[in-house]
Amino acid sequence: MIFRAYFQQRKRFSSRLPVNFDSPAQPNAAYIESMFDRMARRYDTFTLLTGFGQAQRWRAAALADIRPGMRVLDIGCGTGDLTLDALDRVGPTGGVVGLDFSAQMLEVAASKHRRRIGPAAGTLRLVRRCAEDLPMGSERFDCVVSGFVLRNLYERIDRILVGIRQSLHQGGEIRFLDLTEPEQWPLDVFFRWYLMIFAGLYGAFLFGKDYPIPYLPDSAKRFLKARDFTKKLTDAGFSQVRMRSFMFGTVTLYQAVRS
Repeated sequence: MIFRAYFQQRKRFSSRLPVNFDSPAQPNAAYIESMFDRMARRYDTFTLLTGFGQAQRWRAAALADIRPGMRVLDIGCGTGDLTLDALDRVGPTGGVVGLDFSAQMLEVAASKHRRRIGPAAGTLRLVRRCAEDLPMGSERFDCVVSGFVLRNLYERIDRILVGIRQSLHQGGEIRFLDLTEPEQWPLDVFFRWYLMIFAGLYGAFLFGKDYPIPYLPDSAKRFLKARDFTKKLTDAGFSQVRMRSFMFGTVTLYQAVRS
């Protein structure tokens, strides 16, 4: 059903199907915020299914260098998994700020924190704020992280990178995880089909009409290829830029230092 509906006239069929085929070609901030608000309660199940249970491994790689006493900013923290993992690592002398513009995502993150908090954890602050509104005054961090966020903000990525750099101490580091289209055929074809068909099925099952099936593959397609994004990081004033690929290049960890 999803095959036929998507590759034929998706608007013609959208009113008949329990899924949404009508995400805008260039979604604005209000659309993205509303989408994630609606998906917040079941979002963790969706990421577990679409990531083949590997998300915890990717988060561990992103946070490998986080040490006790550090201050960490998580951009687009969502339901808080990366935020809370960082909180465990910084210990009682450190702190983490989780930033997101979705109120419902932040509510889920706060609920997780209440259930998970322990005596060895650092200080957590959850802030409803857009990534392009960085920096947060004079507040500075040792590391800025994000998990599968930046491709959603591709239209404002230059401004966001400026704000992220200004949010770091000199020598501070970035750790960004995101989806990337593989450069090799046929992996790129398989990647697009997976996001459209299988991730689309998971989304339709979990969210029904709240899940816009084309959004995920479209957002990955619009974003920069991995090597192009590393160049953009260099142009934005970061040094020691490097990347590490997972899942045959469909997930990339970007690492760099503020010059």
